[in-house]
Amino acid sequence: MKLSTAVFLAALITSCTSRSINDLAARGTSIIPSAPATSTPTPLPSDGVRSDKKKQSKDIHNFFKAYGWLHKDEAIPEKKLPAAIRKIQKVLKVPETGIYDERMEVVMSRPRCGTIPPYDPSESLGNITLQSRYVAWGPKWDHTAITYRFINYTTDLPASQQRSLVSAAFARWTQIIPISIVEAPSSTSKADIYIRFMTMGPTEDTYAFTNMIADGMALSSGLINITFNDYYQWSDDRLFNYTAVHEIGHALGLSHSKVEAAIMFPFYEGDIRPIHADDQAGIHQIYGWKNPRWSRIDGNMASKDVIQVSSASGSSSVVDGLYQLRPNGQILWYNSNGAWTSIDNNKDTVQIAGSGGVLYQRHTDGTVWKYKPSGSSWQQISSASTNVIEIYAAADQLYMRRKDGWVTRYSGSGQTWTTIQQPSAPASIQLAATDSRTLWNLLANGDLVRSFWPYTSDGWQIVNQDRSNIAIAVGGEEFYKLQSDGSIVWLDTNAVEWVSIEEDGSVGVVAAGKDPYGVGDVG
Repeated sequence: MKLSTAVFLAALITSCTSRSINDLAARGTSIIPSAPATSTPTPLPSDGVRSDKKKQSKDIHNFFKAYGWLHKDEAIPEKKLPAAIRKIQKVLKVPETGIYDERMEVVMSRPRCGTIPPYDPSESLGNITLQSRYVAWGPKWDHTAITYRFINYTTDLPASQQRSLVSAAFARWTQIIPISIVEAPSSTSKADIYIRFMTMGPTEDTYAFTNMIADGMALSSGLINITFNDYYQWSDDRLFNYTAVHEIGHALGLSHSKVEAAIMFPFYEGDIRPIHADDQAGIHQIYGWKNPRWSRIDGNMASKDVIQVSSASGSSSVVDGLYQLRPNGQILWYNSNGAWTSIDNNKDTVQIAGSGGVLYQRHTDGTVWKYKPSGSSWQQISSASTNVIEIYAAADQLYMRRKDGWVTRYSGSGQTWTTIQQPSAPASIQLAATDSRTLWNLLANGDLVRSFWPYTSDGWQIVNQDRSNIAIAVGGEEFYKLQSDGSIVWLDTNAVEWVSIEEDGSVGVVAAGKDPYGVGDVG
């Protein structure tokens, strides 16, 4: 949640960084609270488009139509517009003030899709859920060889270039699903999907729309039309490509997504970018995968742990690869020939970890060992201690959690470990570190604390105090937390606020790169 003013935030951060973590805990200070602020929003000045009530109402209605929240020709009463705005703001993941603000103005001034899905009473009449962000239309193609044909062309680009751009747009989808889509041969007048350009005039602000006609559970061949508004200039081949990819998503059975970065979000920026993970999840839910998602590489039910060791971007190590730990202490490496090779078989090994091209193991006596590929030997890098709970590897660092609540970091040589100051209580229950070595620590009372590289004894900050915090994850530089109600929350470091990205149902969270993954409860 955003704090009330930037001045207060700056003062708070300065204050927190100058005190120890114990001082902060005693004062109950939280830099980024989980609860929404209670301050009354300040109305925007009455200038420009924000004072144009007619345009605001049109924008709100267009947004509702894009998600099937309105019956055909239905209008939202003026007194209900603030509630409608809050509903839109929930999708945009911004404070739900009920006031048409600059954020909405920015989004709704973008190119817009005019495709209107069927009325969805469940979301129209109730509270929307962000748990399922992509939306499948319902019907899909009942055959795997689909054809398309141009009815006409725009004069803004050569016809050959338009055909090339549309072919590439179809390929963006067919490379991930088990269907083929090609231009219909000239020998036949029929096609499954038709593409046309039609001038809709200056009063129509949609850039394109797709007619979705289905017969039962299947899309109707020959009755699916993608129409580009030829009132706009299509000489920008980036906008042409993006619009085509979006509309083809509709022609394949996808409705509009609630993820702003997704191709299927109804308002778009016209940039050429990869199909978003949300789009992929939606299209895979409809058609499955072009290639099998999983290849079985081991069938041993006794595997205790599996980890991936990777070097920093742009480099590689002979240690990089997939490893598993068996209950008997055996460590196996998955080699390039597709077979598991034993690299150690010590009954005292209870944990493996690895990062930055280095593999580690922890023994029952608390000693930690580092793998040396030359000679396939192991180097002891810590002395025995019953105080050790866990080792954690991230970026090019190795950390250790201890029973007394302290966290230490391996110096990189010998058996020397550097203590990173921590409170003796409550104890640490999970560590996570970013690619830039920012270290996060989840404490037993739900507090989230972090320290920036290079770590100093007074460098810890309390970032969040919330007893519902039960797990954390880092992907690249992105930070996520799992709460006891099953929701996954992302830290937007630019806006300095928490953003809910999964509302319920998760029992775990992991992250890789910029993408988080929730672990659902299938029991």
